[in-house]
Amino acid sequence: MCANLSMASQIGEQGDYLRFMPDKTEQNRKSWWAAMLFGGPGFVVICLVAWFGGLLISGFAAQSIGEGEANVPVRMFDLAFGRIFGNGEFSLVLAALFVILSQVKINVMNAYSGSLSWSNFFSRLLHRHPGRVVWLLLQIAIGLVVMELGVFNAITVVLGIYSNVAIAWIGCITSDLVINKKLLKLAPPAIEFRRAYLYNINPVGFVSMIIAAVVAVVAHFGVFGAVLAQSSALVSLVLALMLPPVVAALTKGKYYLARQPDLPSDAADQPCVRCATTFDEVDLADCPFMDGVICSLCCSTHGECHDMCKKAVVDLGIPVVSSA
Repeated sequence: MCANLSMASQIGEQGDYLRFMPDKTEQNRKSWWAAMLFGGPGFVVICLVAWFGGLLISGFAAQSIGEGEANVPVRMFDLAFGRIFGNGEFSLVLAALFVILSQVKINVMNAYSGSLSWSNFFSRLLHRHPGRVVWLLLQIAIGLVVMELGVFNAITVVLGIYSNVAIAWIGCITSDLVINKKLLKLAPPAIEFRRAYLYNINPVGFVSMIIAAVVAVVAHFGVFGAVLAQSSALVSLVLALMLPPVVAALTKGKYYLARQPDLPSDAADQPCVRCATTFDEVDLADCPFMDGVICSLCCSTHGECHDMCKKAVVDLGIPVVSSA
């Protein structure tokens, strides 16, 4: 169960592709909504169909070649297609193409989302941004090393751990957006991503995710009994939904914003004072160190300021975590 629920993070990554969608117009309104629904939240339907289909095919293959061989995708699909088409050579070629296509899709998605994650992580940690290509090569290198180490032989264990962490992540995001922001009003209604207005760590999401993931992984390895070991992903989800409101209430929501966004009225479509590229207002922040407006990327890679724009909130009794 836990290994199968690892698809949850793939659904989350799939939704990230929506950034490439064109603007909605009267001419493309129907196709736009269809693409948004099936490419975003509706992708879960496609995953469910694929999951049930794979479950049926693997069950069929296990009766003929055993559970060990049925876990090998080529063997599983070769047997299934052979039963459908009655031609061994054709079914083997079709199975190989099917596996290659699925692996290309998975690795392209992982390379895209992985390079984005590495880029965001290191730009915040090291204040350097050598470019997405560098992190893309790093992600590909990690994938090759993992493949050569034989991760497929331990795929069930790996996906079991991964699913608990991924569901804790998605559950905390869902809880924060739906419960904290909409229902209980424990968080600011708008979503803020610009470093100039954020603490380096917000315990509402970070601490909640760590606790949910650690408890679920411990449960996964049977510490709390066989029942919770089989349903550790549900433990992760329940904790991830419950903890953010609790942490937000305990911290009184003060770690959502280090300072209030306060851009000049003419900041929209202004060039960044550091890179001179023009951005929309949502990608700009006022920077007292640079004496102008700065884009989100330049703000993340500019560590010389030591977060001086957030120092004023110390007078309000809110600690500032230095990014230096």
